[in-house]
Amino acid sequence: MKTCYSCGGKVEKKLVEVEIRGVSVREMPAEVCTQCGEKYFDTKTATFIQRITSYVSSKRREYLADVLQEASS
Repeated sequence: MKTCYSCGGKVEKKLVEVEIRGVSVREMPAEVCTQCGEKYFDTKTATFIQRITSYVSSKRREYLADVLQEASS
């Protein structure tokens, strides 16, 4: 990709930090627009980000369930 789909600006390859649902994932390869900052990920990277955020979210729910169960005991 050479130009941004959103604004038409120039796109450069970079390592970026992604935060989704309170989960921060660092040094993810992306193509980033130098004009508007839009980030584009390849399929492999996007799948990894989805998996890691789903995993952390599920562990968070398990932890909260344990805390609530202990509090009610």
